This record gives sequence, structure tokens and C-alpha cells, in this order.
Amino acid sequence: MTTTRARKLLGACVLLTSSLATATAWSQPADLILHNGKITTVDRNFATTEALAIRGDRFIAVGDNATVLKEAGPGTQIIDLGGRAVVPGLIDTHLHMSMAALNAPAVKLLDARSVDDVKKLIAERVAQTPPGQWVIASSGWHESLLKEGRLPTRQELDEVSPNNPVFIPRGGHVVTVNSKALDLAGIKKETPDPKGGVIVRDPATGEATGVLLETAAYFARRVLPPPPAPAEHARLLSEAMRDLNSYGLVSVVEPGVDERTIQVYAQLRDTGAMTIRTDLLYRALTKEQVQKGLAQASLRADDMLRFAGIKYPLDGGVEGARLYQPYQIVPGEQPDPNYRGVLLLPPGGEDEYVEGLKLAAAAKVQVQTHAVGDETIDVIVRSYERVNAETPIKDLRWTIMHLFLPSEAALKKMREIGIMATAQDHAVLLGHNQRRWWGDKRAGYAIPIRAMLDAGVHVGGGTDGPVVPVDPFLSMWWMTTRSTLNGYQLGPEQAITPREALQLYTINNAITMGVEKDRGSIEVGKLADLAVLSQDILSVPPQAIRDTKALMTIVGGDIVYRSGI
Repeated sequence: MTTTRARKLLGACVLLTSSLATATAWSQPADLILHNGKITTVDRNFATTEALAIRGDRFIAVGDNATVLKEAGPGTQIIDLGGRAVVPGLIDTHLHMSMAALNAPAVKLLDARSVDDVKKLIAERVAQTPPGQWVIASSGWHESLLKEGRLPTRQELDEVSPNNPVFIPRGGHVVTVNSKALDLAGIKKETPDPKGGVIVRDPATGEATGVLLETAAYFARRVLPPPPAPAEHARLLSEAMRDLNSYGLVSVVEPGVDERTIQVYAQLRDTGAMTIRTDLLYRALTKEQVQKGLAQASLRADDMLRFAGIKYPLDGGVEGARLYQPYQIVPGEQPDPNYRGVLLLPPGGEDEYVEGLKLAAAAKVQVQTHAVGDETIDVIVRSYERVNAETPIKDLRWTIMHLFLPSEAALKKMREIGIMATAQDHAVLLGHNQRRWWGDKRAGYAIPIRAMLDAGVHVGGGTDGPVVPVDPFLSMWWMTTRSTLNGYQLGPEQAITPREALQLYTINNAITMGVEKDRGSIEVGKLADLAVLSQDILSVPPQAIRDTKALMTIVGGDIVYRSGI
């Protein structure tokens, strides 16, 4: 056991009562004190103070400099913050950390600004790759940043990679591939669209363009190389956690994993290598899959890793959300005037979905369901309500993920039942396609956090990284300005205040996951998670929030990231 871990265990043993928390410095000195700062506690009073003390993995004092410095002893590490801002450690309730880890070796396209840029980056990787082997790009980018405003086609990718299959995901719902990859995937001119998916075709020839939407993307995904061995996966995951720490993040919800990935997380936890507290949701759709997922509840839980519940994917992304009214026609991408997206119910339909939900309710675990379209949201609210009539779900923190296009009636019913929501900053990149595929009215309303909060719905915040960048300050910038990386605003009337944005990323997320007694604010007795920032996000103009950097991140009393302080 490391000295740090031993110190934490000792600290945990002696911090069981408030009397111990206020003991004098010489009887039980603090391990670490931060003072002379501007500490926003996000406690019940949203208090601001100057200093804090940590013993083991918990806060033992929070208050003015003079009071907190009394907790120092001969071995206490004392850091002068020099007036810098401190906030509770940031929590992201929807971040695909394993996907981000596996993306690390892939071709990075976020800085590409044209199809030619994409081709150049792919060509550079092709030059380093033996013929016949896959060239795979990272999913963390968007075609809206390209001057053409579209994905590259198979023919364009063929120009730089005639002999290597190319797979370019964009987020989790859309991919584009070259001809070699289409051949390996078995996609021909006569291949029909799968249920819940679209093979985008050239309107003149009927040939696949290389762009695959929703379930059609699995034609290509199923022929990709296998994932790395567990040891390599764990190494990449550990590096991904360190990267997230550099943004002030201390905790994430991993939304939709399988048994293999859960075991990788457990291995990482058991070796003491985790620096991000992780709540796991098992991806399931059928009743049988829910039963398999609930078997994972036996995973040993602690403050670093726990099984939280079940994630259902019930529709697609912007291009596959199930809507009541048809999409707009998008030349070369969406030619069907009656297209309304996809509803990904299990084979037994809504009734099987409800049966799976009842199993989760009986097991007293959380359910989070992915929903973008208005029709999908209504299906979920109706289904949750059916379960609630037999087993109250409020205390189980059942949630709808994303919640792009909720009706006023849906928000009202969510408040009545106690259904929560998590909202991410998809529009910073996906706003381009929201406008093209849905039209400006629906695009501007999408992810209406102001309306959610005003309706009394509990909302948590995040990014859906690496679908969009994992940077929480970019997300809070969008929440407070509704600005996109394309330079325009979408639905500025749905903006929230910086204080509300910080609450979404701290205490609200802790409440969403049912861990508010230990996480989400800087208070005596809670886990010592915090971030020191380059600026006070509550006092700078909202447009400047995106420029914020984390200078130090502390998880359970350990400094896991430090730069510039």
C-alpha cells in the first residue's frame, strides 16, 4: 500500500464525527491547507471563503485564513493560493471516458478546417500504416468546422487511402468510410438500410457515399480490429483520467459500458491507479440485457468506482432523433421528405422497455435513457410513469439523458414524477446539423436548460465527450451564452447564469447520482475534491468562461494535477 493510501485510510478512521473534524491542529493536524483564496463552496448558502484544510481524503475545516491555519502541524503542506479561485471538483454526468481513452491513438481531426485537411491527416497516417490495415480517426470532431460543412465521401478518402480501410466516426451515431471499408463491411448498392439506420446514397447513382447513420454504422464497426488487451486498455484509461484531471474534473458518469470494460475499470481501481471517480451505467436495450446488466451490481463499490445502473439508448443523435414532425431535406445526406428519425425500442416494443425498467426499479438502481427527439422523450416519460405507478422512482434518481426537444407537457410531468435530466453542450459542434436537419426553430430550442430549470426539473451538466470536447469550461460557456464554435448563438433565451452552470457541474451532478452527502461541494466531512482555477468564472463575463484553465486538481486530498501554481 502506498504512503498516500495509508494516510488516507488513517484519515478516514479519525474523521468519523464532527468533534474530530474540529480537533486542534496539534492533536490531529491537517495534511494539506489551502489559504488566501477565493473559495466558492457551493454549499447550501453558496458561501465564499478564504481557506480550507484536508486530512486524509476529507475536508476538516473550511473558513477564514486565521481559523483554518490553526489546523496546521509540523508536517502540514500549506499552499498560498494568492487570491486564486477555488471550486468543488467538477463532475461530468455524461462522459465516455473509455471511448476517449481508446481514441487516444486515433487520427485527430478537431483542428481540420476543410475536407482537404482531413485528407491530409488521413494520408499522414496511411503513410505509417501497412497496406490492408485500418486507419481510424478520433470521434471528437465535427464536419461543421470544415469549410464545406459536410463529411468527406468515400471517393475523397479513396484518393489518399486506396489500399487501407478508413473509418472516421463523428460522435457516436455517424461514421464515414472509404471504399475499402465499405467492401469489408459488405455494403453494396443493393444493401438495404438496416432498421434504425441509413446508408447515405448518391441520389444520381444510388451508390453508398460512405456516410453511415445510426445502426448502419454497425456494418462498419463490426469489422473493425478488436479492442486492445485489457492491460493496454487500462493504461490508456489511466492516461485519459489524467487528461480529464487537467480540466478540473474529479468524477464522471461512464454512460453505457459492457462487462469487458467494467472489468478494465475494476482492474484499474484495484491497482490504485484511478484519479477520476467513476459511476458505471451498463448499456442495455432488451429485457435480457437488463438482467445481464443488473448482475454487474455485485461489483465492489467504493468512492472511486461503483455500478450505478442501466443506460438505455432509445433514439439516435441529431441525424437520428425520433421527431413528431419530419426533418428538413439535406441535399446529398437526407433526401426523404417523410424522414422522422429512429426509435430504438427493444423487439417487444414499449412494453418490453417497461418490463426492463421494472427490473431496474426492483433492484433499486438508477436508469438513464438517451433521448434527443420529442417523440422519444414522451415515450420515456410515459414509460417511467407506468413504473412509478407501482414503484416510486424519485429516490432512484431516474434520468433522461440529453433531452434536446422536450415539450412543456413533458417537463411538467418530469417535475411531477421526479424525473431528472442531464444536459450537454452538443450544440457547440452539432448546432450546424441541428439547423440543417431540423430547421432554425427546433435547433434554437434544443437542450433548453433555462426552460428545464424554470419548470422545476433537476438538471445535471456535462459534455458527452469525446463526442464534443471534454472541456467543462467550454460547456459552461455554451450554457451561459448559447454560443457555438461556428460563431453564432442558438437559442440565447435558453442561457443560464454562471452560478447555475457551476451548480450543474458540481452539486446538481452529485444529486443526480445520489452522492451529494460526499461530493459536489466544499464542506467539512465531504470528500476533498476541488479545482483551483485561472480565473473566477462567476465574476468574468460569460463569453470569457471558455478561457478558464484548471491550475490544480485535488481528488480525495491527493494533488492529481498541478500547473502554474
